[in-house]
Amino acid sequence: MAVECTGRNVEITASVRELAEERTHRLERHLGGPADVRVVLSHEKHRYGAEILAIHRRRRWKAQEETGDPRAAVALAFEKIDAQAMRDSERRRDRKHRGWSRFLPTSWRAPAAGLTRPPGAPRIVPIPTGTSKTMGVEEAALALEASADGVIVFRDPANDRVSVLFLRANGDLALIVPEC
Repeated sequence: MAVECTGRNVEITASVRELAEERTHRLERHLGGPADVRVVLSHEKHRYGAEILAIHRRRRWKAQEETGDPRAAVALAFEKIDAQAMRDSERRRDRKHRGWSRFLPTSWRAPAAGLTRPPGAPRIVPIPTGTSKTMGVEEAALALEASADGVIVFRDPANDRVSVLFLRANGDLALIVPEC
């Protein structure tokens, strides 16, 4: 633990130094190793500013805060540093375990993005927007047979509306034309 305190136009008191060391110790517990911390306390007119730079294993976090109390400025800046460090460690942990779910059975996998569906319910597959082309119904049927997808979105030149042609479970083609 290396804490370097610097004061610009202000004396660094023992209580501010103890607060910085205490918060650095807490930060090191979250990070799991020693961190180098620089605290710069400045005083202009009636406000105190705290600037903190924390370095841990080639990662850097920086925070600035200004208030009327020097201890509050240091505490608020350390709160920002803690939040940045926790967010960074969560990001690293999530990135490290990102691909692991593909090896699990599908029944064990968590639903993506908080979406839940009951077992046996149909799965909704998003279709990219902007893929509608101008073609007739017959051309769309030919394009649907040639594609691997079961759905084709196209603009019908007869009525100038976006239509959807899809393959039903029994093998028939179904056409959806909006009324409006």
